[in-house]
Amino acid sequence: MFRLRLACLLALILPAPSHAQKQTAPLKAPEPGYVYPPGGRAGTTVDVHLGGFDWTPDLQFFVLDPRVKLAPAGEPGPILVPPPPYWFGAKSTIAPLPLPREQAAKITLPADLPPGPVRWAVAGASGAGARTGVFWVGTDPEVTEAKPGKGPQKLPALPVVVNGRLSRIEEVDRYRFSVPKDGPVTCAVTARRLGANLNAHLTVRDPAGRVVADAVDTAGRDLAVTFRAAAGTEYTVAVHDLDFRGDRSFVYRLAVTPGPRVVATIPAALKRGETRDVEFVVATGGPKPESVTAKVTAPADPKLGSFAYRLGAAPAFDIPLSDAAEAVAAPGKPLAMPAAVTGVFDGAAAEARFPVDGKKGDVWALAAEARRFGSPLDLSLAVVDAAGKELARADDLPGTTDAGLAFTLPADGTFTVVVADLSGSAGTRAAVYRLTAETVAPDFALTTSARLNVPLGGTADLVVKVVRKGGFKEPVALTVAGLPEGVTAPPNLVIPADKPELKVTLTGAATAPSVATLVTVTGTAGGLTRPALAPIPGDLTGRCPDDERTASILLAPTLAPRLKLVAVEADGGRKVHRGSTHPAEVTLERLNDFRGEVSLQMSAAQSYQRQGITGPDMTVPAGADRAFYPCFMPEWLETTRTSRMELIGVVRVADGTGKVRHLVTPMSGRITMSIEGALLKVEAGVKELALKPGESAAVPVSVLRSAKLAVPVRLELVLPEELAGAYTAEAVTVAPGQVTAEFKVTRAKAGGAASAGTVTVRGTALQDGRYAVVSEAAVSVE
Repeated sequence: MFRLRLACLLALILPAPSHAQKQTAPLKAPEPGYVYPPGGRAGTTVDVHLGGFDWTPDLQFFVLDPRVKLAPAGEPGPILVPPPPYWFGAKSTIAPLPLPREQAAKITLPADLPPGPVRWAVAGASGAGARTGVFWVGTDPEVTEAKPGKGPQKLPALPVVVNGRLSRIEEVDRYRFSVPKDGPVTCAVTARRLGANLNAHLTVRDPAGRVVADAVDTAGRDLAVTFRAAAGTEYTVAVHDLDFRGDRSFVYRLAVTPGPRVVATIPAALKRGETRDVEFVVATGGPKPESVTAKVTAPADPKLGSFAYRLGAAPAFDIPLSDAAEAVAAPGKPLAMPAAVTGVFDGAAAEARFPVDGKKGDVWALAAEARRFGSPLDLSLAVVDAAGKELARADDLPGTTDAGLAFTLPADGTFTVVVADLSGSAGTRAAVYRLTAETVAPDFALTTSARLNVPLGGTADLVVKVVRKGGFKEPVALTVAGLPEGVTAPPNLVIPADKPELKVTLTGAATAPSVATLVTVTGTAGGLTRPALAPIPGDLTGRCPDDERTASILLAPTLAPRLKLVAVEADGGRKVHRGSTHPAEVTLERLNDFRGEVSLQMSAAQSYQRQGITGPDMTVPAGADRAFYPCFMPEWLETTRTSRMELIGVVRVADGTGKVRHLVTPMSGRITMSIEGALLKVEAGVKELALKPGESAAVPVSVLRSAKLAVPVRLELVLPEELAGAYTAEAVTVAPGQVTAEFKVTRAKAGGAASAGTVTVRGTALQDGRYAVVSEAAVSVE
């Protein structure tokens, strides 16, 4: 009759898929991160920057939806270290987010592409990482957050979707808008569904600064608010992280729509091809949600798992599809299997009981879903017998607060399925749940890993696991399709009837190219054919793990490692001055006769908050077995903790066809330094500077140096992005022994550039003739 969404149930009885890989030394696979702008409208081509970690110039990019085209341009840019401000004190020991590189690309979206996520991945000669990136497809007009200006960004006529980013700590993005007539307006933030690890805080204020709507995503589900707007009134919406965190990866989509917001449908899912009345529970800006009934025709397409429905002017709402006869629950009324019923805890009761008849030995698959639909409920599920004895209970399934269980009946009789809410959020029509129940028919399901790295000249095991249901006992024949050139699988792959898995040993020919492909695994048994599905984490809301699976396995042939890196100074005993550059010793052990150049680079993964610690991409000459990597330690670093640097080594080698590829090796150990006082201190004699267009002023600057730094200091002006071109200054060299200087700053003649903000007077000295020592002084300008 219908197939339940089984990923969560399978997770209860099926260990996580794994793969074994033989490797002589570690490689570091590239990882996808984010896209900016993070979404686009169907039917358009979007210019984007892809962000990712430990990237090299020769990556392959994959989109898991073949309808979408991704065309990278050029090569990855420099590693991006977060700018100030930084966390200090207790927060400075929190694990930092990885450091990205970004690469330009174009994403082409067909006009008939449904709204929702598009997932992408990357691979290189070092393999394919476990992450999956997300790009969002929309249907409304879109704009991108403008560069910082004097006030909130003015939005065009609604509806509109803003693609934004909270790129630094304490950043708050503000937008202003108005509506032509009175009525509800909905503001919704999508971030965690994009894989962005931010918890949004959204505030809407009127022209007097009064808060008219406010929401905080403490639950990690993304958020939306609806309020009553007055015609012609200009409102300002502000978005920031609840803890004022910021990062290049903190991308979001802010949808501002003139209309109410659908928060639930009853029933919660629709049968494919069915036309029926549906109750829409909508937020209109009032104290309680309201209900509207409309006749809806569900798509019949068996490939669709859900469809976006737009009720009038409300934002589109995603309605799941099923093959079941979807009903509205009547607690106490017996259920006839298979069953799919939607209930509502809109009163004081937070429990519903459903009698079900069954026979001894029947296997029931039960699921109680709420989070999948955006409902606030946290459900539990239980089965009790006629005497009231509890026979089975389930609460949260892996990755979600929804519940599910598989239960074998111990005897003939009437049993009661109990659905209960544990959240305390019942009491409105938005508190919906959906109970599905069926007797499990003979069937099977396959799972595997979404990524596998196969060494050329070696082997790797792709583990395919099977779950047999409803007494299914047959062997399962496997077919592997789409393997990369030079990678082979054994013939006659079969999971025996008495085994739960098969290790498929893949062999990579040493002469093969290092070119990744998307592979599929299909199982056939008893007249049934099932794809092997793999988890692809990306959506951080945990709404429905079933939506986070794919049949496309990214298989990457990898080259043999050529390098081992070891940090010599890994114990924290090395004392380093604030504001100075420390040359940290690193040893290089060359493998497999490799004697070429090595590029030492900052690793994407670092320990502790960076606080501006940086290092360059440094080339180590061919044949060298040690190097001194320059770690720059800003003058504001805390002296109460150690600071650390992690590196990778990148080498260029040819694959089996002679094509040159890049291999990435992580360093063993961390460069660990204890921080002490600065060698250089630059201070401005004025803290504020008010200049008219074309006017100049001399800023007195004091330059204090340690006796260890008897070298000239070069003063220069550094402008933030928003003040580029607004001010200029000629560099000044302060000779050894000189402690004061005048630094002339000139404001540009009248133009369109912003003029208010903070500029920096930077002093730089070269220790030992090559290692930078830097101190900075801030001056406010207007």
